[in-house]
Amino acid sequence: MSMSFFKIYTDRWTKKVSRKAFSIKMLYAFIYPFSSGIVIYAGLMTFSVVVTNVTGLLPQIARDLYEGQLNTAASIFSWLFAFFLGGFLAGWCVEWEKVRKWRYLHLFPLLVVMTIFIMVALSSDTKGFHLVSFPALILFSIGIQNAMVSLTTSSLIKASQMTGVVNELGVDIAEIFHSEGEKRRLIQREALLRVIVMCSFLTGAMFSVAVFPALQTKIFFVPAGIIAGVIVHDVFRF
Repeated sequence: MSMSFFKIYTDRWTKKVSRKAFSIKMLYAFIYPFSSGIVIYAGLMTFSVVVTNVTGLLPQIARDLYEGQLNTAASIFSWLFAFFLGGFLAGWCVEWEKVRKWRYLHLFPLLVVMTIFIMVALSSDTKGFHLVSFPALILFSIGIQNAMVSLTTSSLIKASQMTGVVNELGVDIAEIFHSEGEKRRLIQREALLRVIVMCSFLTGAMFSVAVFPALQTKIFFVPAGIIAGVIVHDVFRF
């Protein structure tokens, strides 16, 4: 009798923890892509560069190298390296926090992102932006966001890389038709998260399209505020 009660209690506690963890993933699935959606359009309008992923940068580097335009290739490669550094900083802080038990160290990369967005928002003269360094800073911040949300959701969610999200959603839908029970329920949850990611990213981009003409670079205060909210949330959560 006591063993049966213990099993029931354990199952309920496990389900409660599982629901809480899933609700946090849903929160991240909405917040980070929404922020990235704002940044991608605002960055395109400000720097004339797609600043949320690096896939399109590689063909440009190849073309510039082939044509002998080494300076241009080096500039674009610096953006690629900035994206890498963002992921490296986020991963290093998260792992170092686990090793050293330094509480809240994982929030340092988010503070860096917030600072970058505020700096861009305060730079009202867009002509004063350096055509290489400022896009690199934005890519650095997006690299941090992608890495942070990936680390906190076991690589399930990407903040700005919609290509993989759409592809993985197709795989999930196919698996739903060929699974049942607990496995099917888990796949349905993952599919739901991916749908939320895509809708949130699109909503953020639409918001940016509507507001950017009036706010210009000040629109970067919005993703800065979102990141600040994530930081406060994590401080109270941990």
